[in-house]
Amino acid sequence: MRARLRTTVLGAVLGVLATAVGAPHAAAQPPVGQCTPPSETPVTTMSWAQQRMAADRAWSLTRGEVVVGVVDTGVSAAAPALAGAVLPGTDLRGGPGDDDCFGRGTFLASLIAARPSSDPHVPFAGVAPGATIFPVRVNDDPPKVLDHAALARDIARGIRAAVDGGARVVAVGLVATLDVPELRAAVAHAAQRDVLVVAPAAVPKRGQLAFPARIPGVLAVAPVGPDGPVRSASYGADPAIAAPAQQLVGVAPRGAGHRVSSGSELAVGYVAGAAALVRAYHPALSAPEVAARLIGAADHPSTPLPNELVGYGVVDPFAAVTTIPNTDPPATPPPEDLAVPKPAAADPAPATRALWLVGGIGAAALLLAGPTIAVAARHRRPH
Repeated sequence: MRARLRTTVLGAVLGVLATAVGAPHAAAQPPVGQCTPPSETPVTTMSWAQQRMAADRAWSLTRGEVVVGVVDTGVSAAAPALAGAVLPGTDLRGGPGDDDCFGRGTFLASLIAARPSSDPHVPFAGVAPGATIFPVRVNDDPPKVLDHAALARDIARGIRAAVDGGARVVAVGLVATLDVPELRAAVAHAAQRDVLVVAPAAVPKRGQLAFPARIPGVLAVAPVGPDGPVRSASYGADPAIAAPAQQLVGVAPRGAGHRVSSGSELAVGYVAGAAALVRAYHPALSAPEVAARLIGAADHPSTPLPNELVGYGVVDPFAAVTTIPNTDPPATPPPEDLAVPKPAAADPAPATRALWLVGGIGAAALLLAGPTIAVAARHRRPH
C-alpha cells in the first residue's frame, strides 16, 4: 500500500484534537436521556484520511450530485456543514429521519457529503460535496440493540426506504449479525432498482457474521487506520475494498465545529462518497459497474488479492472517476452474471463471498480491472 502521508505526525495531532474536540466514537455514547452535545470547535488540520482520499482532485469533474441513502441513526439537517444537503428522509418508527440524537449517522453523512467551509482555515469537506443525503433512522442508540433479528429486519426496511426514496447509493452504518430473508430481499430490491449498497465487513465481536455485507451484491468495506489495515478488527464478511475508519474528522448533529471519531462502520462513508462521484460522472454505468470501477481503481496492496484485511485495496475516489477501462477482451470467458442476487437458504462459501464482484459483475469487472483482478482470482489465499 502506498505511503502517501506522514501518518505518525498527523495521528499525534488528531489524537490531541480528539481530546479537545470530541471523544472517539467508541466512547461517544451520550448519557441516558441526553443526545450528543453540539461541537463548536473547528478542526483546522486536514485529517490523514481526507488527505489519503484526495477526493477534491475529482471535483472539477464531479461533486457527486446524486442521492445517497444513509441507514443509521438519522442525519441532522441542523448540522451547518450539511445545510441544504439533507432530505427529510424517514424514521422507521414514523416521521422524518432528518434529526439525530446519537450522532453517528450525521458523522457518517458528513464524510460523504459535507460542504466545504467558507473559512479557508477549515479544510474539512466530504468526498462528494454535491451529494444529497436521504436519511433513514433505524434506531437512536446502536450499542444497546439486543434483538439482532429485529435489527436485521429494520436494516432491510431501511435499505428499501432509501431505495424507494431515490437513492443511487445506500451507505449502511449498522451491522446485523443474523441473516434474515427480509434483508436478502431488500438487497435484491436494491439490485433490481440499480442501487449500490455499501456495508461494513467488520463486526463488534470475533466469530460474529456481518450482514448485509455477506450478501452477494453488497460492497463489503474493511477499515484502515493511518498506519494501514486495522489488524485488531474482526471480520464477519470478506471485504471487497477498504477505507479509513480511525481518527476521522466529521461533524456533530449540531454546532459549527467538528468531532474526531473512530469506528469500523465509518469506512462505508468514504466508499459511498466515491460511488456518488462515479455515479454522477458516469450516469450510464450500472451499480455493479460502479463497484467494479471502485475495486479496479483501488490502491492495491502488494500482497495477493483479495487481501483478507483490505480486499482489493483502499478506495481511491479520483482514480475511480478518471480511470480509463481496459477494453481488451478478457483472457477467459466471464462467469455468469449475478448482478441481481437471489435469496438463498444458506450463506455462500467464504471464497464465493470474497469474489462476489468478479462473479457478480461478469465482464464489467474484468474489463475495468484488467489483468489485476484476473490474476488475483487465481492466486487468492483461502481463509
